[in-house]
Amino acid sequence: MFFSLNHSFAQKTVPINLSQNLNDNGWVSLQSNTLLFIDSTSKLLLQNIDNKSFKPLNTFTFQQLSTEYYRYNFWLKFTVNNPTDSIINALFTTDVHKSVDVFRKVGKNYTKLQSTNQTLRPNERPYKFDESYLPLKFEPKQSYELLVKVTEHPQLYFKLTPKLVSYATEYEDKIRAFDDEYIYLVHDGIYISVLLFVATYMFIMFFVERKRYYLYYGFYLLFLVLFAFWAVEHSPYIQLIFSHLPVLKFSANNNTYLLITNIFYYLFHYEFLDLPKIAPRFSRVLVFYIKVLVGLLIIDTFINFVLQNYSLGGLLWIATQPIIAIFGIYGTIQLYSLKGPFIRYIQIGSTVLLFGALIGFLEQLLQIKPSDNVLMRLAPSFGLNYAVLVEIFCFSMALAYKTWLSQRNRNRLIRSIKESELRTLRSQINPHFIFNSLNSIKAYILKDRQLEASEYLTDFSTLMRAILQQSKEKFITLSEELETVLLYVKLENLRFENGFTFNFSIDESIDTDEILIPPMLFQPYLENAIKHGLMSKNDDRILNLSIKQKTKEELLITIDDNGIGREQASLQRKNTLKHQSMGMSINDERVQLLGVTNDLHISIKIIDKKSSKGISEGTNVEINLPI
Repeated sequence: MFFSLNHSFAQKTVPINLSQNLNDNGWVSLQSNTLLFIDSTSKLLLQNIDNKSFKPLNTFTFQQLSTEYYRYNFWLKFTVNNPTDSIINALFTTDVHKSVDVFRKVGKNYTKLQSTNQTLRPNERPYKFDESYLPLKFEPKQSYELLVKVTEHPQLYFKLTPKLVSYATEYEDKIRAFDDEYIYLVHDGIYISVLLFVATYMFIMFFVERKRYYLYYGFYLLFLVLFAFWAVEHSPYIQLIFSHLPVLKFSANNNTYLLITNIFYYLFHYEFLDLPKIAPRFSRVLVFYIKVLVGLLIIDTFINFVLQNYSLGGLLWIATQPIIAIFGIYGTIQLYSLKGPFIRYIQIGSTVLLFGALIGFLEQLLQIKPSDNVLMRLAPSFGLNYAVLVEIFCFSMALAYKTWLSQRNRNRLIRSIKESELRTLRSQINPHFIFNSLNSIKAYILKDRQLEASEYLTDFSTLMRAILQQSKEKFITLSEELETVLLYVKLENLRFENGFTFNFSIDESIDTDEILIPPMLFQPYLENAIKHGLMSKNDDRILNLSIKQKTKEELLITIDDNGIGREQASLQRKNTLKHQSMGMSINDERVQLLGVTNDLHISIKIIDKKSSKGISEGTNVEINLPI
């Protein structure tokens, strides 16, 4: 390509003479022919810019790690001549910036030729394939004194590289970029797909298992996916989520997503490892750190989205990175002090992720990653992304191991429940009770008391059927329970020839058809009171059953007898004590299992009543039943 330089002084730029060979030779750098003026107020009007003091662009060094450039307007001035007899079409670019406006000076006035910005969608761009290019047309035998206004998004590294590019060269550049950068597209596609799949699985597991650590890990992966989309959508060809929400694409920076992912990452550790139990001190430190991260996220959001003070946001990013890195090292070291069946997977995954995060941070800080990408402007950090995939694999193994352990314990618990239910059924159908009941029926028949025998047999069969039916249910209504136990007490009283007085009372406000309780909850205590308390007493035997509304959420069931008491009964009937202890222990075991499996925490208190002289006056059983 051919172009010539003519020397000029002061504010005059050195013109660039284009030739027809531009389309064949590719591009023309304007770097050494461009003057620069920086408006630090960003308030100067176009008509006042021409009088300002411009400096050669190639003599100016932009400060790196600067957080102030987004506040400025950068003005470029250069002159382009078309000495040929033909129209020359070219694409102008200064690299990727927030917005670029090109003006032509005609006389003393400026006319806008083209304008572009990063928020434009392909059908809105002057050059639909890339928002960083502006198509310009240079008429034959014409000189173009151009003024370019450039604004920038907040970023740590800034550069201005003005040049004119032929359409053919830009097309070839895109073809070359696809060949060079397709690995980035494939990598990001696989990476995002894996994260989305595992995140979806975690949310499903949360709704199935109702374990919060699935929810935390799912949100951790979801925000990693959003962070990946945020990086991918800086490509001029990908329009998915953030291109429709420019405020999230340009106001939010990677610090926003970094803080959110770290919050959910450590919440997962806290919940999954059950740190308050196995590492109380580390747990307290971690809770404090999570609160710090939440505070930093609130500050970051307020600065970037409300105040839109991106320089302060940049400083916050610089301050946040070492905090996260230092605690990442500390937290990983603390993990190696923990012990457990699945801790090893968490330790390996966290260690690999820590090294990957440090690699990603250094790549960004030292600009190790390619910065001249065309298709994928933000090149992925292979070290970080592969570390995330390894961490997902290790954490998934830990989750699977813990789920398997939980399932095994759950199976054992179910087996214990089944065994407990069987033992409960056996204890309820007491062979001695059946034998004695049948003997009572036989006695009625032998004494020619057929009516009593028929009534007794009817009640007895009704009771047996009720016990067998209710033994299949986890819960029955209070009315069904009362019907069964009252029938049981009636049969026992008949068998002992009305040998005791039974009193029953219940609050009128209690709706027995709406309240659910475990079946045959009262029977073991009533049986114990009758057989081992009252029947060992000579006379004046009294058994009381009362049900009261203790609170809106709790019933108080009281079983009270004036028998000989547990101590005296154990001395008189040692053989019976074995069955008594078995029935009571089975019921206690069933109550404990209900607390584990159904979150139904029933409180049972047995009180030995004694006189002021220490003489036993019976037993009182208090059952506090949540409703």
